[in-house]
Amino acid sequence: MKTKVCYHIQTHKAPAQVTQLVEIIKRGSPESVVVISHDDRGLGLDIPRLTSLPNVYVINGRGGYGDFSHLDRYFTAVDWLDERGIEYDWLENLTGQDFPLRPIPEIEDILESTEADGYLQYAPVFPERTPKDVDWGAGPEFRPCRPFDASMRYEFRHWRIGRPTPAKQRWLRPFMIIDWMQPWVRLSLAYQTIGVRRRKTIFNSGFIAYGGLFQCTLSARCVRYVRNFARENPDVVAFFRTLLGPEEVFLQTVLVNSGKFHLIPDAKRYVDFTNQRNARSKILDVNDLNAMVASGAHWARKFDQQREGEVLEILRSRIEKERP
Repeated sequence: MKTKVCYHIQTHKAPAQVTQLVEIIKRGSPESVVVISHDDRGLGLDIPRLTSLPNVYVINGRGGYGDFSHLDRYFTAVDWLDERGIEYDWLENLTGQDFPLRPIPEIEDILESTEADGYLQYAPVFPERTPKDVDWGAGPEFRPCRPFDASMRYEFRHWRIGRPTPAKQRWLRPFMIIDWMQPWVRLSLAYQTIGVRRRKTIFNSGFIAYGGLFQCTLSARCVRYVRNFARENPDVVAFFRTLLGPEEVFLQTVLVNSGKFHLIPDAKRYVDFTNQRNARSKILDVNDLNAMVASGAHWARKFDQQREGEVLEILRSRIEKERP
């Protein structure tokens, strides 16, 4: 029996772009399942059009930025699937600003033939403290984030200063000097939080902090393992809820430390953080096409159909050219 893929898409804006993405997935894989986790504070989706497609579902909820809500929505989708007895072999974790670089049938053929349990970008968050005899994933040449940011994100207990907004970012900017004057308090402009250094964290030689992209491709076995871990370890989840960007370390840290899975340390995503600020990736355009295609990735992000719609049209034509 052909492998069955569930595409989990976290969305909060660009409803037309989300619809285009879902329709491309369904044309390429009519038997697939698509579960859209939509932030109900964002722009409304065209739910009738989306759910008119077979096995496409929309779950409304509350989203956030750089917090545990991304994982809450992920686990809600996993529970939703299990409660309804919807089976899948692989779970693709996407956003509404992702787009395939290869035909969907080709991506699914790769998943059907692989012996891996997941495609997950990961490497130690603190490489200078990591034993040499452990799984280094994509490292040591790859670092999930700069040393200063790694410390700020994962060694401090953070509180949010309300919901992030551009206006708030502007008035917080002058206070950033605080970060360079002392080692105990950190103000994050990107996440708009204030953090206080911890005496200790839960990370140690037996539970190494691994990080990478939240967008990934995991087998159902991996997905259920990490879901059960979250249920059975509420104290660990509570710790991660106080971090910045916990969605970029939770799956990696739990799965890699388990030692139970064959994980490829490559999420098969093309993302460009070059010369970008505030932990946001570049909006891709036609000038990025050659690099995207040459990367060997399955997916790319992020795209903005209103600003750079031409690149999406070129990619759509390219990946669907063999479709009758």
